[in-house]
Amino acid sequence: MSVLKHIVRQPFVVATGFAALVHSTWALGTLFAGTQPEGWHLVGWLAPALLIAFALDIGQIATSGEIREHGLSVGRAVTFGVFALATYYLQWLYIAHHMPALEIAAGVSATAKATAVYMRDAALWVIPAFLPLSTVLYTFSGKTAPRMEEKSTEIQVIPVIPSEPLPMEETKALPFGSAVPAQDENPSEGEMLNIGMIENGGEPITTANGHGRKTTRIRGKK
Repeated sequence: MSVLKHIVRQPFVVATGFAALVHSTWALGTLFAGTQPEGWHLVGWLAPALLIAFALDIGQIATSGEIREHGLSVGRAVTFGVFALATYYLQWLYIAHHMPALEIAAGVSATAKATAVYMRDAALWVIPAFLPLSTVLYTFSGKTAPRMEEKSTEIQVIPVIPSEPLPMEETKALPFGSAVPAQDENPSEGEMLNIGMIENGGEPITTANGHGRKTTRIRGKK
């Protein structure tokens, strides 16, 4: 499934790999079993070479995908380099056997003829490098877009730590016989509560004063 994923996600590398497949198959078949035979003997000559060439292409495709997705490492670099060199050599062998003797046209001037001959002869080395070099450049040109991670449906329970209770304001005891402002809705100016001695406890009680307002008297000790 991993190889199939790389094939689907990297059509360029797949195209270059299968483009080299035919020439690589011929080169391997010729090196292993000699000249290409005819008839049913072609199957025995073709099958092993095709499987080897296909394995080389698939290995190069898969390694290219691993480098683009996970980055370069020593193992991936060595593996990818070996596949690229193997592809280059097999392509070179095919061209070295089939390359025709191309004549320089008469329209090429004598001044440019020497350069033209040099560039024609360089085709033996340059053309086999096109496919593996394009694969190398594509592999290191960038990374594939990161895949969106699936959202987890798992419910996470986050413990709630109760906050510390706010400190209550301490109530200061008033000295016996002191006066505090009246705590009614509309206290008049200067209206105070006289704190006196009331028996049986110290809880506040509410009574009405002479002006019809509520006053609070705090019971104190004897």
